[in-house]
Amino acid sequence: MGAFYQGEERRRVMTLAAICAAAPDLDLIGWPLGISADSPLGHRGLTHSIPFALLLGAFVTIAFLPTLAKRERIAAACALILATITHGVLDAMTSYAPTGPAFWAPFTNARYRFVWTPLTGVGGLHTDFGRELLVVCLPALAVIGVIEWRRRLTRLPGER
Repeated sequence: MGAFYQGEERRRVMTLAAICAAAPDLDLIGWPLGISADSPLGHRGLTHSIPFALLLGAFVTIAFLPTLAKRERIAAACALILATITHGVLDAMTSYAPTGPAFWAPFTNARYRFVWTPLTGVGGLHTDFGRELLVVCLPALAVIGVIEWRRRLTRLPGER
């Protein structure tokens, strides 16, 4: 297995993926600057788009993962792009914000919200945290658990 699946490089990719997943909300700086949520530069605009995710994933891979082999760099870029796109997809599942994400900005500022919006912002398990726990965190932990279990099963003798 390549470096992407082991040790320090694996941790670096996971850390960068977490940063990429949160990066779209950097557009919140527009609120104190008076940028409207309906603007392409407003919240859930350009930084929540698929083109932004592609560029960010590619840039972060080139800038922060230059030592990975070509195959691992491609896998890391895909992981970073998907982490970034996931932010917008989850925002499209909310009903508590004035707009959905502009998935195709800068080409169009059309905003999208999915029909299924489990992240509603209502009380109990229906709070932002309760719903995100059920819809986002638990499935993510299950996927991580399966990946880690599979990785441990296929580990060669002497690997950590």
